[in-house]
Amino acid sequence: MEQEELRLPLTQESKVRPAEGNIATGLVWGVLISIPLWISVFGWIMGIWR
Repeated sequence: MEQEELRLPLTQESKVRPAEGNIATGLVWGVLISIPLWISVFGWIMGIWR
């Protein structure tokens, strides 16, 4: 009975942690993808001005 009681909070924590991890990894991937896009946009704008 004690093992079953200990498993319940662990499953609740494991349900919360992946959501936070997905948000963090999503932000990291978003930044990594957006940086080259902004560099390419900046280079495209500078190419027009020249």
